Amino acid sequence: MIGRLSWPLTFEFKKEPFLWLAAGIATLLLFLFVTFPFGALQTRLLSEIGRASGWDVRAADWSVGLPLAVEWRDLVFAKAGAGTIPVESMRVGIGLLAHLAGRATIDASVRFPGSVPPGAARATASLTASSWSLVGPAQLKARLQQLDLSQFVKPYVSKGLLQAEVVQAWVGNPGGGITFKGDGAWKAEIRDLVLERIPLGPAQIPSLVFTRVTLGLACHDASCDVTEFRGEGPDGTITGQGRLLLQQPIRDSMLELTLTVLPGSGWAQKSAGLPIPPLPPGTPMTFKVTGSVANPRVSV
Repeated sequence: MIGRLSWPLTFEFKKEPFLWLAAGIATLLLFLFVTFPFGALQTRLLSEIGRASGWDVRAADWSVGLPLAVEWRDLVFAKAGAGTIPVESMRVGIGLLAHLAGRATIDASVRFPGSVPPGAARATASLTASSWSLVGPAQLKARLQQLDLSQFVKPYVSKGLLQAEVVQAWVGNPGGGITFKGDGAWKAEIRDLVLERIPLGPAQIPSLVFTRVTLGLACHDASCDVTEFRGEGPDGTITGQGRLLLQQPIRDSMLELTLTVLPGSGWAQKSAGLPIPPLPPGTPMTFKVTGSVANPRVSV
């Protein structure tokens, strides 16, 4: 026995309004995409990124991404006294589903040139705020992969690959300023780190090599406690404790760290010209690190 199902005639008549509704929504979205001022948006985004980071941002070219995004290629971040940072590409998109739920969400991805394999050096971030003006509570979730620190921390780092995960909350103020309020967590690992030209009184600490450095921060409002800091390498072992006081931009954040160094076999020759007595391997030394992240000061 074969039975055939057929739709009632009344349902056939109701399909047409749904089709018109779908066509109207599609047309609205199409016209919104065509008439959206992407040029003004990309200029505003570059301006806001520059204001928040303290760097001048220039892009050779930009285009519109789908469904609602702006993409830049061949960017340069520049700052007087800090050199330039080349960027292969950057994409900033608006989270449409989050927007429909009443949240302002911006997703960003950045790729850096020169990595092996190509595209390995990149950063991704998601910013969630209570409004598109970024006034009110906001939270950033970011992940950094295979970043060459020699491009970012000049002239103190000549080599080092960074992996990091960051979650940080704050409150946006009218006028563009921010107040660090809320909890945060920072985790970072650096491989093959080489430090250079770190001042120690009238002298400079010679080149230091670490095979692995790990860092952990637990933040509440603007104060971040160092929960983990350890570096290991041929020149010795370094551990630390203290705190970081967040400021805007992050490069101006203030350090208050106490570092304990156990010299290794490679330290004896390098410390010959320093204003400290020679120490055999395994003898602990204590240093104080103060000042800003961009310009740290080291004292014995």
